[in-house]
Amino acid sequence: MATQKFVVTGEQYRVVDQRMREIKRQLDQKNGSPLDPYWVANKLQEIVEPLTVVKKPWLGQILANEQAYHVAFFGREFDYTDFINTLKKYDESTVRFWRSLGLEPHFLPKISLRQDDDYPGWKIKPEKWFYEKIADGKIFSNIAGKLTAVNGVGLQGIAVLIDTRLKPIFENSKQVWADDGALGCIIEELRKGDKIAKYEYGSQSSRFGVSADGWETEIKPAWAKRLQLETNRVRLELFEEANVIPQIYLQMPRKADGQTDTSVWYEQYFEDRTEYCFGESDLRLYGGHSLHGGLAYVSPSQAINQLDSSRAFRPLAVL
Repeated sequence: MATQKFVVTGEQYRVVDQRMREIKRQLDQKNGSPLDPYWVANKLQEIVEPLTVVKKPWLGQILANEQAYHVAFFGREFDYTDFINTLKKYDESTVRFWRSLGLEPHFLPKISLRQDDDYPGWKIKPEKWFYEKIADGKIFSNIAGKLTAVNGVGLQGIAVLIDTRLKPIFENSKQVWADDGALGCIIEELRKGDKIAKYEYGSQSSRFGVSADGWETEIKPAWAKRLQLETNRVRLELFEEANVIPQIYLQMPRKADGQTDTSVWYEQYFEDRTEYCFGESDLRLYGGHSLHGGLAYVSPSQAINQLDSSRAFRPLAVL
């Protein structure tokens, strides 16, 4: 049977040590006299009592965890007032519902992610190509239906619901995302209704073989409804978010995202149709494939492309 491990604070250790010394003194005074078992049980309880973990209220626990993640990755804490106020709009049962879908609430602080930024936990940075295209004005965000050039790289200071799943390893096009029943049902129903293209290689509930356009027009509004959120609260992850999330939240299965040989669509668009595109389709960023650079890898592809059976999508919700 495995031994359970505890993390003990300095103050807890001091109290326990003091009580053990006092109990030893009392035992010495007994001079070999028989021990009352009730006396022994009470004394053992006195030792264990300071180590009892007091469960924090759910908001307090989320905040404590977030602070620990940020200190480990960024080397500092942030102002979490907006984060807590946002979570207060939802009750604990709603957060439990989201978690049952594999989603966790987190805070992505407003901070730059330039090439020369140095954070303790940032071991894998986006590849040079991404920063060059940002500088060239080639990377775009869809703001109120209009593509607008991105002028910097960083996190936005927002409370989000993060999909904690690891993107799967490629398995002859039949790979699926773990515990993906809720989103899988939506995808399958949309395929049955000919709203998005059928998947010829595997399960009709698979996230693979879905175009970025199919996500945008059909899956996104249905997924938002399932989360009980407005459609404009749901999007794909930005490339830079997908780069740092596995490195910040090391308790998530997706901490190994950069080690799996599949890719995902990202929220940003790319504009260079003469070089990469042979039609009138928008170009969308995708990346994350382990054979091309893992968490550092990003590239453009036609948003209508649904033929790649190694490419999927991962939603994110902004609370």
